[in-house]
Amino acid sequence: MGPNDVFLKEVVGLNFGRNDRMIGMRRLESGMSVDNECFSDILRYEHETISGATVINSNVGSPIFWNCNLHHLVFDTCDLTNARFFEGSTVDHCTFIRSDLRSVGIGKDEAVFTNCEFTSCDMRGMTLENATFIDCTFAKCRFNDRILQAANIVNCSFTGKLVDITFEGNGKQKLIVNLENGILDGVRFVGCDLTQCIPPKSKNHLYMEQVSARVKNALVKIDNDPNLSDDDRKVLVRSLRKLEDMEQYIFNTAHMKKIYGDVFVERFFSSLE
Repeated sequence: MGPNDVFLKEVVGLNFGRNDRMIGMRRLESGMSVDNECFSDILRYEHETISGATVINSNVGSPIFWNCNLHHLVFDTCDLTNARFFEGSTVDHCTFIRSDLRSVGIGKDEAVFTNCEFTSCDMRGMTLENATFIDCTFAKCRFNDRILQAANIVNCSFTGKLVDITFEGNGKQKLIVNLENGILDGVRFVGCDLTQCIPPKSKNHLYMEQVSARVKNALVKIDNDPNLSDDDRKVLVRSLRKLEDMEQYIFNTAHMKKIYGDVFVERFFSSLE
């Protein structure tokens, strides 16, 4: 770089390498197949259908999808952080692999994902609770501390570890999910009917029925147990009352032992027998 080039860079503020990349910046389009591309940041897509595209190793920027249909797209090792979905956007038959979906924003009830696959994606901070997912698979994805409405998670499967996730229903809402290959750490079920839920096959997970009736009997047992200290009784009662309105439940006994200890867990399940 000569003296004039240095002067131009300092005065105009151009970074020659960065400028070259900016010239190549583009928008998401149907039929494209790109690798290691930079997309325009904060680009708004309105009432568009985008289909049949494959994007690899690319920063897709912070796109805003406004009443759009994304169909048969593949994002492999992409940065989609801060993408936004509004006004009835639909995403169907799309594949997300090893992609950064952190902080993806979804307007409440304004996006539907159907037949999509998420594999090894970072979904922490994504407003999953605002979207509807139908026939989707989540394999070894990172997301935690979310409340997911049972009505909005339909016939989906989860593989890998789920941490501090709450599946919430309206009291009679059926939770239709496949958790067979999942690990539930701190996962709660509230107001859900689990009769159509496939529980984890791991030996540390226990699926239990007639939970409400068991809890009612357990509370009587505990109240009449002279061997319990007041503190132990309080903790047991508090834990059991959280299950009063559930007819089925899935427990991760190993996780419970980490939190409460072996003695408490043994007493807890003994009271439910």
